[in-house]
Amino acid sequence: MGNIKTGAGILCFALALASAPALAQDPDSLAAERERQNQVSGASSVQVLARLLEEALQQTTFDPLRQHLADKQVYDKMLQLGSASVREALLLYTPTDMLMDFQKDFGNVIRDGITQEVNWPATRLQKITADTVAEQNAIIIPVRLQLSSPSYLPVEVEFNAARLDGRYYYLPPLRIPSKDLD
Repeated sequence: MGNIKTGAGILCFALALASAPALAQDPDSLAAERERQNQVSGASSVQVLARLLEEALQQTTFDPLRQHLADKQVYDKMLQLGSASVREALLLYTPTDMLMDFQKDFGNVIRDGITQEVNWPATRLQKITADTVAEQNAIIIPVRLQLSSPSYLPVEVEFNAARLDGRYYYLPPLRIPSKDLD
């Protein structure tokens, strides 16, 4: 009887060892996890929004940003929780207008960057400036990214982010600031 138990124990141990590599984190499951995260509205931080924007600019495609724009639910909550100036600004803007403006702004940023000889696929995020600490109760946060491009001086891109319930959303305008105004 003891030999059977020992044999069964060895067999179980051998099976556990044989299946151990299968229990390790599969790289495809990491991609699946990233895909699931991308399906959630909003981003977990301003840094995530910045990285998503960097990637979208490199690929010159707007689609990865779409699910991280303020939708009707976020818009309604900003109306409810925002300061008087935020509410006044939002009353002139619908969620559809925000999407259309941000998409148009994205195209303008791509075009303006090309005009300035920015090689978008080669750009890399160098610095993120966002005042998220000073105003803990702020709903709208201005964000400035500094991107480097081998063919040009660093280029800056600005956008606004909405912070609600621990999630961050893109808000227009998205732009390359004018050197004349700064």
